[in-house]
Amino acid sequence: MASVFKPQGKSKYVILYFDEHGRRRKKVGAADKQATERIARDLENRVALLREGVVDARGEARRKHEAKPLSVHVAAWEADLRAKGYTEAWATIASNRVRRLTTVILGEPPAAHDVRRMLNHARAESTGRLTKAVARARLSTLSGEAVQAAIARLRASGWSAQTCNHYRSAVRAFVAWCILSGRLADDPLRGVVGYNVKEDPRHDRRTLSLDEARRLVATAAASERSRFGLDGPSRSLLYRLAMGTGLRYSEIASLTAENFDLDAPNVTVLAAYSKNGETATLPLPPDLAEDLAPRVEATPPSSPVFSLPRDKGAALLRYDLTRAEILYRDASGLVFDFHALRCQFATLSDAAGVTPRVVQRLMRHSTLELTSKYTRPRVVDLEDAAARTPSLRPGATGSATGFSAKTRKSS
Repeated sequence: MASVFKPQGKSKYVILYFDEHGRRRKKVGAADKQATERIARDLENRVALLREGVVDARGEARRKHEAKPLSVHVAAWEADLRAKGYTEAWATIASNRVRRLTTVILGEPPAAHDVRRMLNHARAESTGRLTKAVARARLSTLSGEAVQAAIARLRASGWSAQTCNHYRSAVRAFVAWCILSGRLADDPLRGVVGYNVKEDPRHDRRTLSLDEARRLVATAAASERSRFGLDGPSRSLLYRLAMGTGLRYSEIASLTAENFDLDAPNVTVLAAYSKNGETATLPLPPDLAEDLAPRVEATPPSSPVFSLPRDKGAALLRYDLTRAEILYRDASGLVFDFHALRCQFATLSDAAGVTPRVVQRLMRHSTLELTSKYTRPRVVDLEDAAARTPSLRPGATGSATGFSAKTRKSS
């Protein structure tokens, strides 16, 4: 039998009762005694139904989860990601995407630019402030219709299709975890669709010519100004490391002095920081290893060799591109951002005659098809390749170059 009493100095009554497992429970009721007694009777009835198996225990657990703020569940998911070995940065990024998307669902901005302003503000907020912003949301807030509408608002505000898809992936991963952990019975986001990235080519990348790549490296090396805490020679080495190994910005940021073996020479990216979740050891070009040696040797073993600011790779590179008089975005709309340095590595390896299978291994790709997307020969390279193919003209013994030259001369 449940008991109802008011603790001394408190405004609300308290209910003491036994749950379906015989454990003693306490629940805060209302300020009115009769209302609290009705709550107590409801609790006793629910416990009796659970004991008799009339009410599904899992359904009752989901009801309790629904009563908790959504922010509690997102925090639990974030903690679980870390426990499973995901990096601190990724756990924060994924969980904050769910929190930010929830702020769009909860708010009702009248125009697309209001969504952008709200989300740009939220992007700069700490996890704690975002948690407060979604405190009134519940799991049921993430209905398929609400999430689809929120993603559409992001898209209408000018966000790229790729970014919108990242937010969709994050919230779907969170919902899948809620199902596995018994918080939800089924998937409310089953019908939520993403966008076709090919229809929104904002970051189609290009590569540089060899002369341009060398000019970029030389310009950075000669720079006397620091950017985001990196001086010119450091930026020059950073670009060379990216173009010499195909490492991503975040992977380079994770490298400590212990990750370099300059005798081999090679560099190792730990599984926790590589995109495919596997430890990878990559060879270093000898000249790059020689130039990296003083920096690596001067760095404490567990300290990062390059202290890179988060999400500033493109801004870092654009500064030196401008000084080297190289366009960030060319006339055809193709960009050369930091990730394009990875494309540069694949393209330079391909141009040097490295077999596609070896390039695939160095790029750590699962398929050759994926590697082919990173090899970006320029138009002039394609034209040069066509000119150097063997001529099939009757009586010809050389390449097609001679034929092309005669044709141009006669015309």
